[in-house]
Amino acid sequence: MVTKRNIRFAAVGDIHCTVDAAGTLRGFFAQAGEAADALLLCGDLTDYGLPEEAKVLADELSVVSVPIVAVLGNHDYESGVADEVRHILGGAGVRVLDGEACEVHGVGLAGAKGFAGGFGRGSLGAWGEAATRQFVNEAIQEALKLESALAKLRTPQRVALLGVGRATGGAGLAGGAGRGRPLSMDIAGEAVHR
Repeated sequence: MVTKRNIRFAAVGDIHCTVDAAGTLRGFFAQAGEAADALLLCGDLTDYGLPEEAKVLADELSVVSVPIVAVLGNHDYESGVADEVRHILGGAGVRVLDGEACEVHGVGLAGAKGFAGGFGRGSLGAWGEAATRQFVNEAIQEALKLESALAKLRTPQRVALLGVGRATGGAGLAGGAGRGRPLSMDIAGEAVHR
């Protein structure tokens, strides 16, 4: 158990692991695991959401000895077998969140895959054509999953994980993880790109 006040999270998204990536990511993940108390994976973990890609990623992550928490992104749903991708990663010790919450070293983590549609004044409204209303409804359902997961947490510090890319405009963490760039975050929520 980590006993120091500052908990260091390494976070990365848009990994887009392919079958050909076997053996190429271990050094990166080993370095992240050594520098942090936990590793957060923020969506688009695989390129096409194939089980074979998830198996390669799971093997590459085997060098990490700290807790790993992840959310899937739109690429992880591309082949229609996201549940299998989630199962493979879960079997390798990765906690994959989709509307769930967990606690790592006293910090609450909530996650969902996210969805397109924008934020605030820039968000798409649920009016007009039926297809637009369905699209906006899907975005609302994803937001509600994340809100529900955050509400379950009883920790003073909370982090929201979202799939990156079109789902979130590239911000995988509340606080702004960069696309494909490791991020350290202390428990006060201050993000520092590395």
